[in-house]
Amino acid sequence: MKLAVEQRNPGHIPLGAFLMLPLFALPLGGWMVQQPWGNLGTCALKATVGLPCLSCGATRATIRLLYGDLAGAISLQPMMMAVYAALALWGLVSFGLFVRDKRTKIHLNATESKIFKISLIVVPLVNWAYLIVVGV
Repeated sequence: MKLAVEQRNPGHIPLGAFLMLPLFALPLGGWMVQQPWGNLGTCALKATVGLPCLSCGATRATIRLLYGDLAGAISLQPMMMAVYAALALWGLVSFGLFVRDKRTKIHLNATESKIFKISLIVVPLVNWAYLIVVGV
């Protein structure tokens, strides 16, 4: 894998910074679901089949994260916490480079690209198995 910092072309937007923006809405979402009128109920898949969905526990994990309980948040939904961390890191780097009129470019060779694509399938499946085992 090669990571390069290049001059930003005119009109090139900092994608990471834009994808990070929903993270700023997490406190509002956490507050909303804690209100009596904001009850989301039980996951439809879990209620129907008895198995957690791929994102089961994400709301509770986010609320724990907002209260500063990182270990509790990771134990409830490790994949989503990793996604939050990756988005925050990518967004901060993207914005930092944007203000310097730069951008990042990642080059993957064929093997790295294949491993990345396989991980996009394997990681959610491993996370789902974890959620089933711990009974989220």
